[in-house]
Amino acid sequence: MPRLSDGLAIAAACIFIFLAAYRIELPGLYYDELAFVNAAQGAPDNTFIYMRLGPVPLLVFPFIGALKAWIYTPIFGLFGVSALTIRLPVILIAAVTLLIFYLAMRRNLGPTWAAIAIWIMAVDPANLFLSRLDWGPTVLMHLFQAAILALWFSYRDKPQLWKPVLIFICFGLGFFDKFNFIWLVSAFAIGICLCYPDSLKNLWVSLPRFARWIAVILVLIAVGATLYLVLPLLLHFHHPTIRARTTGLQVKWDALVNTLSGFWVARRIFGDAAGVIRFTSTCLIAVDGFLALACLFFPMLDAEARENRKNGFFCLLIGLLIFLQIIITPQAGGPHHYSMIFPLPLLAFAFLARSLYTQFATENLRRLAAVLLGSAAVFVFAVNVHNTTVYLSHFRTNSHYSPHWSPEIYSLSDYISEHGFEAKSIICVDWGLHNQLHALAPMELRRRMRDCWPIFKELDKKNEEKQTATLHYFFPVGKSLVVTFVSTETFPETQRNFFASLATHPELESRLAKEFWFGGEKIYELYEVVRRPDHR
Repeated sequence: MPRLSDGLAIAAACIFIFLAAYRIELPGLYYDELAFVNAAQGAPDNTFIYMRLGPVPLLVFPFIGALKAWIYTPIFGLFGVSALTIRLPVILIAAVTLLIFYLAMRRNLGPTWAAIAIWIMAVDPANLFLSRLDWGPTVLMHLFQAAILALWFSYRDKPQLWKPVLIFICFGLGFFDKFNFIWLVSAFAIGICLCYPDSLKNLWVSLPRFARWIAVILVLIAVGATLYLVLPLLLHFHHPTIRARTTGLQVKWDALVNTLSGFWVARRIFGDAAGVIRFTSTCLIAVDGFLALACLFFPMLDAEARENRKNGFFCLLIGLLIFLQIIITPQAGGPHHYSMIFPLPLLAFAFLARSLYTQFATENLRRLAAVLLGSAAVFVFAVNVHNTTVYLSHFRTNSHYSPHWSPEIYSLSDYISEHGFEAKSIICVDWGLHNQLHALAPMELRRRMRDCWPIFKELDKKNEEKQTATLHYFFPVGKSLVVTFVSTETFPETQRNFFASLATHPELESRLAKEFWFGGEKIYELYEVVRRPDHR
C-alpha cells in the first residue's frame, strides 16, 4: 500500500503538470505575470526594479523580492523568454509542492488518505490556474508553506533541531519573495503557541543557554526588520494600481469562496465564469466546522487520533488567522491574496476526518464513516474535475478573453519586434501592455520602450508648459509607435489625456497604423506619432 500510494501521489503530480500545461500559451501573457522578467535578465533597464544591491536586483516592487527573478535567470539565459519558459517552471515547482504536501500528510494520515487528498488538490482549479499564471506571485509562497508544514509535522514526530532552523529559513525566503507572507508566519506562530505548547516548551528546554540567546536575538531582529519594512507600506504606500479595499465582511467572504472555487480567476480571464460550481468551498469549510465540533465533544482515547485532531485544529486556525489579516489589510483583496488559505480547509478536513475515523471502535461504524467521508471526497474531487474541465474548454473552444489576457498580445509583440526599430520610441499609453512587449522584444529594442500610463494618467493636471516638456521628452523628433487598448476600464483617463494632447499639440502628427483583432473583437490599436524637427 505505501508503494502504491506513493505511485499515486507521483501520478497526481504528473496529471497536475499535464493539466496546468495544456495549451500553455493561453491565455495571453499578463502584465503582472511578467513583472519579474527584466530583473531575471540582469535588469538592463529599470523596468520593475525598485531596489538593487550593486548591479543585482533586490526588489522588483516595494513588497516583492527578486527571488523568482534569480531562479529564472539561468532559464532565460539558456532558453530565452517565451510563454513556455515563463509558465512551465512555476508549474513544475507547483507539482513539487504537491509532493511536499503529500509527505506532510503521509505519516499522520497514512499513505492512502494522503494520496486521496493530493489527487483532490491536483485537479483543483484554484491551484492549477493560479499556479499556471502565477501573477501574484503565489507558487513560491505555496512551496514555502508546504515545506513549513511538512517540517513542523516531521518535528512533532521526531524532534530534531535542524527542522526548526529550516522552518525559520523558509519564513525568511517566503517573506523575501513577497512581504504578505508575514500573514502565514504570524498565523503559524500563534497556531503552534495555542496548539502545540508542549513542543515549544521541549524545544526551548533542549536548547543550550547560548543557543537560546541566539534564537531570541534572531527572532527580535526578524520582528524588527519586518516592522521596519511592512509598517511604512501599510501606512503610506498607495500605488495607483492597488486600491484600498474597504468592503464589508460579506464581500471578503465571497471573495474567499470565489477564489477557492476558481470562479474569480475564470471571470477575470474570460470575462465569464458560467459553469464553475462555487458552493463546494463553502461546504468544505462548513464541514470542517462540524468535524471540529465533533472532535471537541468526542472522547479521544487514541494518541494518533488526538494528534490528528490537533493538526486539524492547527490548519483551521492558520486559515482563519490569515483570513482575518487579509480583512484588516486595506491593500489586500485579490485572488492571489486569498490563495494563501489554499489548501488549509482541505488539510483540516483530512486531519479531523481521520481523527474521528480512528476513534470509531466497531467495524460497522468505521464502514459507515468510510462511506460518508469517501462520498464527501469523491464529491469534492468530481466538482474540481468539472470546474477544471470548464477552464480547459475555454482554452479549446472559446475565442473571448478579457483584453488584458488576450492571446493577441503575441501578434502585437511580433509586429513591434519587426517594425519597432523604425521608431525612436515605443510607448504604451495604457496599463497592462508594457511588460509583455518588453519581455518578448529583442534586447536592443527594449531600450526604446516606455511604460507611460502613469505619465498620461496625470498629464491633465500639469500646466501647458509642463505638458509640452513631458510630451517632447517621450516623443523625440521622428517617428514613435504608440500602443493602446481599444477600451480600458483600469485607467480610462490615460487614453483621454493621450488623444487630448495630440489635439492640442500640432507638432505631433498621428495616424492609426494598425488594428489587432482576436475572435472578432478589436483588442489593440497602434498609432504612428511623428514629431517634426521644426517643432523642437
